Amino acid sequence: MSTTPSQATPSQATPSQATPSQASPSHASLPLDTVLDRAAAAGVRARAVPPAERARLLTAVADALDAAAGTLVPVAHRESHLPEARLTGELARTTFQCRLFAERLASGALDDVRVDHADPDWPMGARPDIRRTTVPLGPVLVFAASNFPFAFSVAGGDTVSALAAGCPVVVKAHPGHPELSRLTASVASAALDDAGAPAHLLQLIEGEREGADAVQDHRVKAVGFTGSTRGGRYLFQLAADRPDPIPFYGELGSTNPVVVTPAGWAERGTDIATGFAASFTLGSGQFCTQPGVVFVPDVDAFVGALPPLTAGRCSTTASPGPTPTDSTSSPPTAACARPGASAAARACRTSRSCAPPPTPCARTRPSSPRRSSALPRSSSSTAALTRSRRSSPGSAAP
Repeated sequence: MSTTPSQATPSQATPSQATPSQASPSHASLPLDTVLDRAAAAGVRARAVPPAERARLLTAVADALDAAAGTLVPVAHRESHLPEARLTGELARTTFQCRLFAERLASGALDDVRVDHADPDWPMGARPDIRRTTVPLGPVLVFAASNFPFAFSVAGGDTVSALAAGCPVVVKAHPGHPELSRLTASVASAALDDAGAPAHLLQLIEGEREGADAVQDHRVKAVGFTGSTRGGRYLFQLAADRPDPIPFYGELGSTNPVVVTPAGWAERGTDIATGFAASFTLGSGQFCTQPGVVFVPDVDAFVGALPPLTAGRCSTTASPGPTPTDSTSSPPTAACARPGASAAARACRTSRSCAPPPTPCARTRPSSPRRSSALPRSSSSTAALTRSRRSSPGSAAP
């Protein structure tokens, strides 16, 4: 199933007035081949769009998403069960990312032009005139994450960085929030169309098979992924095994170890345990800063100092809710860090229904942690989505 800009026309309701049924029409299924043909054609046109114009397009997307907040946030709440206050803040972060890239584009901060003039007296031998810049790679396939339905989804940082680089984007929607994905794609695509962007600059596909097939298609030139280690490794291998291997930009999780010194434990042990539990359960345990293993001087004392936890809730967190799941998550596993640490062994347990109690155990979580920076794909990532082009001596500067 695919959403394309042609399905969101100016004759439809404006983003601020749209309802899910208006902004998300029937979404007639398009073959993947058609979507990728459109993306390839958009890539040719997008390459000629200057940075200042890309900045204007990103600003238009940000404005449209902000205007549609009253429609988008309730849909996100219904599908993700995350609190509306959290989702409102996340949408603001998402549009901030759009505007931040737009500002960098407009200022020239994302340009990567280097000129080495000819020098016949260069000590290593006469140097020719060498000039280097970057050009867009082409269509980028972005896999949306489950736990941030705005900031790491259809219009998230991966999508914005690719658009800033001059690349069309095909987003593989996450099954955890399909209606929101379609609605966001409709709003963003309509904004791009109204702003005069190349047709089909942003498209949406759904389904694991479609995503895997797209990774292997010659028209896709790069992949962005945030999700489980198992799913990411699988997609990375598909990208690497192509006859023409392509870049795979993936965040597949991290451990975030915490080390508590004896002096620190003696001075503020209770505060450390409480803070650890709050960090572990923040955002239903879905933040990238979530600690995965803790080393403590006294295991029994640490376990005893942890605050009470119930299903989906910690007494130290203000945003309880069901844990969003990743469609490619691995089964939870656990292994105690110290053999014979009976208290830790008893406490080391996991549950898919809520964030498990933090314990001094080495463990893997049902879903991998995610990024939390305001600019997940920084200016360097924009350059990463382009390839170098050198001009021969005597050619015009780019």
